[in-house]
Formats: sequence, structure tokens, C-alpha cells
Amino acid sequence: VQNLAVGYGDYTLLSDLNLTINAGERVILTGQNGAGKTTLLRTIAGYLPPLNGKIQLGSSVRLGYMSQEQESLDNNSTALETIMRAAPMSETEARSFLHYFLFEGDDPLRPIATLSYGERSRLSLATLVAAGCTFLLLDEPINHLDIASRTQFEEALSNFPGTILAVVHDRYFIEHFATELWHVQDGGI
Repeated sequence: VQNLAVGYGDYTLLSDLNLTINAGERVILTGQNGAGKTTLLRTIAGYLPPLNGKIQLGSSVRLGYMSQEQESLDNNSTALETIMRAAPMSETEARSFLHYFLFEGDDPLRPIATLSYGERSRLSLATLVAAGCTFLLLDEPINHLDIASRTQFEEALSNFPGTILAVVHDRYFIEHFATELWHVQDGGI
């Protein structure tokens, strides 16, 4: 990003941002609630217009955004249907793919409405990977996960070969995952 400012209308949360993420990096974005972390991710993802400046992605980058609310998932669908919509796969290929995200047995056939928050997080990640995303924007992906679900999500995430920018507050996760740490403070990073 070059000279980027983000916010809402006349209200600027972050400004004068000049940041670069290289392929394969795992950048963690931290800071106080309300400081602009989610707004920055939503702006990079194209859901909010920048107030100023420029966002430039590499020519081969395929961006994927995972929000805190996971509103992109259809509660009436199944994990299997979701993956098959994300990428051209047979049912056997989709079930095999979901296995890498720890969906086993009949789990891929359960309605999304019945999945736990951890299962939904893993499915959101799987959907982005199946769609061919190479750069993931993850907004607090481990916040509401119990220890078992968190471990499973971290395992699935560690197998992702692309680039990640994630809002995370957990020190253990940061220490074991981040290649770079960006701290939001006083309207900048």
C-alpha cells in the first residue's frame, strides 16, 4: 500500500501507510480494538474504498478474505457443496480435499448451520484455498475457538503455501506463526 488512509467518510482511522508484504510472508496485525485493523483488511479486500492512497496487488495474486462473522458461508449448504461450488471437483475429490481441513466421515454432509465455530473457520479457510487464493486476509480467525478447534485450525493454516495478513491478539499464535508483526497505534502502523 502507498500513502494509504482508511476509515469511514470523514473519519480516518489509519493514514500515511506505506507497507509491503512479500510472497509467503505471515504478517500479524495487532493493536487495540477500534484502532482500524478490520477496516484496513476490509479496504485491502475491496469492501471499503480507501480514503486516500493506493493498494497494489501482484499480477498473480488471488485475494481471499475471511471475516470474523463468516457471513460468506450459506447455513443451508453443506461443507461438501461449498467446496464443490468453490472449485471444479468431483464429490470424491472434494471429500478428499476437506480431509486436509479435518472434515472426516460424514462431517462434509452436515448442514453448515450445525457446524461449530471451529468447523466453520476451517471450512472458510478451505473454501479460500479451494478457490485458488494465494493471499489470505484473516480477521481474528482464532478468537472464538476452543483449544482443540484452534489446534486444528492452526494445523490447516500452516499447510497453506501462500501469503497471509491476519488480525490476531494471541501471543502464542503470534510467536509460532508470524514472520512479521505490525502494530496499529496512534493512527499508523
